[in-house]
Amino acid sequence: MAIKQTNYPTILVHGFLGVDQANYFSYIFQYFGSFTKDLRKHWVKDLGYEVYQPSLGPFTGMWERSCELYAYIFGGTVDYGVYHSQKHGIKRFGRTYPGVLPDLGTPGDHAKVNLIGHSFGGPTVTMFSWIMTEGCKEELEATPADEVSEFFKGGKGDMLHSISTLSATNRGTSATVFAGDKLLHTISKVLMTAGAYAGDALDKVYDLYFDPWGAMEDPATCTSKAIGRNMELKQAGIKAYAEAYDGGNIWYEMKPSVSDAMLKGWKANPKTYYIAHPARGTHTNKYGTETPDSHIFPLFMLTGWIMGNYTKKDTPVDKTWLPNDGIVNVPSMGAPKDVPEVQVETTEGIEPGIWNVLPTHNWDHQGWAGMFIGKDYYYGTLDKILEDIYALPDVK
Repeated sequence: MAIKQTNYPTILVHGFLGVDQANYFSYIFQYFGSFTKDLRKHWVKDLGYEVYQPSLGPFTGMWERSCELYAYIFGGTVDYGVYHSQKHGIKRFGRTYPGVLPDLGTPGDHAKVNLIGHSFGGPTVTMFSWIMTEGCKEELEATPADEVSEFFKGGKGDMLHSISTLSATNRGTSATVFAGDKLLHTISKVLMTAGAYAGDALDKVYDLYFDPWGAMEDPATCTSKAIGRNMELKQAGIKAYAEAYDGGNIWYEMKPSVSDAMLKGWKANPKTYYIAHPARGTHTNKYGTETPDSHIFPLFMLTGWIMGNYTKKDTPVDKTWLPNDGIVNVPSMGAPKDVPEVQVETTEGIEPGIWNVLPTHNWDHQGWAGMFIGKDYYYGTLDKILEDIYALPDVK
């Protein structure tokens, strides 16, 4: 076992479809743990680590989720920013969080934090680390100095001990290219319409988090739980979400072109470790394309085969993108576009300030979430990831 060198808390960041642990749905299904396991509880109760798991928008973009993550950590009302709220057609201010680590950055065990993001949680923690480090010039220019969020000022990258991603969509997925813009638009409109119609009534069951668009009420202040309430007032938000082609809508942000544009110019903090854990549930066949492995989730047998045989000119989706985990292409699971990365065998001796990409794990996309994975094997695999993080020497 690696020797523990730090005792910083860890935050597990969910991806697409992630549900609030306070929602009734989570009593049946845990995002990190599936039906029979609870990874956060295991790390806290069995191993004694300090671990948190926020609820972020399950269908919103990496910028919005980063702003929510900042409020979740430090406490206060989410500020999506003057510039970005106007650009994406959302409200500037969101929900209010009590804060789980309001003293983050102070000497001691809370001087730094570790972030682990799965799937779309990957680009979320990737963007979050960038804003923490560099801030946001557009927001500083668009906002009066006495109103600007501390998040957008940057200079906080040293609070991040490590950023780890599990099958991240840092460069999107070819599944969205295959689906096409017309289908993505239809899905977005139908989803937001359904959310606007029923979201206020079902927020305790499954919180869709559509209040930034005005398509549902903030559950903390909503006084009516009626289905179909004020639909005429929610149409602008439905339209804004369905047409958020360049950010704010998770469906479009999983397109390689949009993901690459949103993370263009990304910079690492030289004192933070960046670790990518890719997965692969396919293997190369005699035709040079990919065939799904026999042990992966049945639904991913179909999606894995489609992605393993699909390329498209004038996009990043070439033959190198054929290996996949049933949802995400392996090349997407590392650093953002044009950001240097190194292939490593273990985390021992890795350097901060650069993306370190570990060997692919042989399971599908939901393996990281424990879907149909035995408890001992699942916990053992994820425990090793956490132990390796705590064994990384602190960078002063």
